[in-house]
Amino acid sequence: MRSLGRISVFYAALLLAFAAFPSFAQSSGNDADATIAILKGPSGISAAWMVEDPPQIGGMTTKFLTAGGADLVTAKLISGEIDAGVLPVNVAAKLYNAKVPIVAVAVVGNGMVRFLTNDKTIKSIGDLRGKTIHIAGQKATPDYLFRYLAESAGLNADRDYSPVYNLAYPEIAAALAAGKLSCAVLPEPFATQACLLNKELVSPIDLDVLWQQKTGLAGYPMSLFVMSRNFLEKQRDAATIIADSYRKSIARTVIDPAATAALVEKLDLGMKAPIAKAAIPNSRYVYIPAQEAKGSITALLEVFLSFDPQSIGGKLPDSDFFADL
Repeated sequence: MRSLGRISVFYAALLLAFAAFPSFAQSSGNDADATIAILKGPSGISAAWMVEDPPQIGGMTTKFLTAGGADLVTAKLISGEIDAGVLPVNVAAKLYNAKVPIVAVAVVGNGMVRFLTNDKTIKSIGDLRGKTIHIAGQKATPDYLFRYLAESAGLNADRDYSPVYNLAYPEIAAALAAGKLSCAVLPEPFATQACLLNKELVSPIDLDVLWQQKTGLAGYPMSLFVMSRNFLEKQRDAATIIADSYRKSIARTVIDPAATAALVEKLDLGMKAPIAKAAIPNSRYVYIPAQEAKGSITALLEVFLSFDPQSIGGKLPDSDFFADL
């Protein structure tokens, strides 16, 4: 996908530029402010209540920056313009390995990748031999997760099935619903969007079950809440309050999808209320402190490492990556 190529070039340019200057900016520059980046779209849904009712931190103002993509969050973390934000697991690991002073605070979104098809002959992953499969996000979690599970079943990309990456997530959902595609691997909420458009779509292959069978782990992480190490160390009380606010926001999201969906649309977080309401129950929003999620984070990063070491910065992050908060 062209957009993914541009993002990869963007990350590379950022990391190369800052590699020459090891003294990264480490805070927003104002100890009276805490600035948190909120991603528009799926990741931002569960933060809606935190945005609506900002955490109360004595003597400090909480500000929110709405970001259209992880590339902006990355840039703002490197420059020190924000103190916290959400990133894909591999992107966070790559920044950490590039000596950007961030720490993983919590997993805020567990695995929510689905295989969808209108082909009723497909009953198991072995039935995908010879099929063309549109996959959301080349070299992202849906891609490597699916490739890993397919290889575990004896199917190799290009040899046994044909992966295609030429469409953006919403386009895959629309084309699949219209019957223009037969098989797709999509994260939420795009999987739910496709199913709402076409009630005949089925999900005969449960990727979560296959992951559990292969790894023994109940789930895999999709999104990490990260913080500037400097902010965590110098403003630990504030960091704790922010983390607790995010935890409560996620809990309310899970309990009350309808109210959350209405709030998401009101706050312009990138999704209309009907889609958000339908997607929330399938989206597996969680709040798992990084220390508790270390095993699942490491397991997913090992998959990235096996396919493309540079996708996480060449190695697994060390123990200092996982905040104790």
